[in-house]
Amino acid sequence: MGRVVKIVPTRPFIIKITVQVRLYQSLMLEETLGRLEYAAQRQLFAVVIGDCGTGKTTTIRLFRDSLDPAKFMVLYLADSKLTPRHFYKGLLEQLGCESKFYRGDAKRQLHREIELMRGIQHLQPVVIVDEAHLLDREMLEEVRFLLLCRGRDYAEQGRELYIGAQG
Repeated sequence: MGRVVKIVPTRPFIIKITVQVRLYQSLMLEETLGRLEYAAQRQLFAVVIGDCGTGKTTTIRLFRDSLDPAKFMVLYLADSKLTPRHFYKGLLEQLGCESKFYRGDAKRQLHREIELMRGIQHLQPVVIVDEAHLLDREMLEEVRFLLLCRGRDYAEQGRELYIGAQG
């Protein structure tokens, strides 16, 4: 069954894409969605890459809309100049929290909020970072740190998905 992509201009130079009824379901799209679902179900790190204009963001939005809101909470960031502080601030704002100023405090605050979300609301976070190919070294090191901290369950508290142009 296909879906239609509706493009709704909200402000000049900003386009909000909502997936409505029919979008051509190519084999590549179906495979990508299947792999993303696999990663989400198993709390894995995933990366979607491709040339400009190939539909990475549309695919991710289709994936986001396919997730069961009773099981998953999608946290979406699209910022080409994302810093660790803004990463935590953006995620906390989507959770309805005012972020602590210092990065370490905001990181601990985010982990507490995720623990509450998982324990009380029984929701698993899915973190999506669009335009990830533009992340600087400091942000990549922060992601690396989060993924290596399995002993404290940081990496298992949520799923992260990074989208970027190939090249």
